[in-house]
Amino acid sequence: MIIQRLGEKQILEIKQEIKKKQIGLNKLHINFRFVKGELYINAMGVEGIPQTEEYYESIEDNLTYVDLAWLTPLSNHLNVNLDASIAVNPDGSFEHNSIDLELHTALPSDVQDNHRILSYVTPLFKKLIPFRAFLTQIEFGWHNYRLSNIRFKLNLDGKKINTILSNEQTVNTQVLGQWLSSLSQVLDYNQGRYKHLVDLPIINGRISTATFETGLCFRFDGKGKRRWS
Repeated sequence: MIIQRLGEKQILEIKQEIKKKQIGLNKLHINFRFVKGELYINAMGVEGIPQTEEYYESIEDNLTYVDLAWLTPLSNHLNVNLDASIAVNPDGSFEHNSIDLELHTALPSDVQDNHRILSYVTPLFKKLIPFRAFLTQIEFGWHNYRLSNIRFKLNLDGKKINTILSNEQTVNTQVLGQWLSSLSQVLDYNQGRYKHLVDLPIINGRISTATFETGLCFRFDGKGKRRWS
C-alpha cells in the first residue's frame, strides 16, 4: 500500500505559515523516519520579506511535486530513513533536478556475522541499484564492535524517480556482486574495532575501495581516560 507522506492538508499548513511569517525561502530540509512514519520539514529563509500571491502558489505547487515526484515514491519503495535538502529559487520554484539526499538504515543488533550482514543488506542493495547513477558515496558505521548503520549519499534528479520505478528492471547482478564484494572487504578489514566510520566513493555506480576515508572515534571520561576508539 502506498502511504502518502506529504498530503494536501500538510502542504497548506506549511504554505500558510510561510506566508504568515513572510519568509523568503532559500532551502527546504526534509527528514523522514521510516519506523514511526514521521516527517520533519524545515523551511529555511529570510523572515520579513513580503511576497506575491503567485510566490506562495508556487511554493504550494512545488511541495505537491516533491511529494508526488520523489518523496512518497522513494520512501515507500526503499523503507529507510531519508534526509533531503532542496534549493528554493526566488520565484518559489524548487531545484527538483539537484537534491542532496541521504538514505540511512540501522542494522538489527542480532545481525553481526559477515554472512548475515551480507544477506540482510542484499534486498536494499537491489532496490538502490536502479538509482546508482545518482549515488556518490556510501558510509559504513561501526559501534560496539559491529556494523551498526549504513548511509548512502546521492545527488538526486527528482524528476526521474517515477520513470525509474515504473520501468521493471532486472537486477544488475554484476553491480550487486561488486557492492557485496566491497562490503565484504570492508567488513574483513575493520574487524575488532569498537567505533569506526568508513566512507567509500561511488564512481559510475560502483563502490570504490581503492581509496577511501576512514574515521577513528574517541571518547574520554571526566578523568581524561580513553574509554574506546
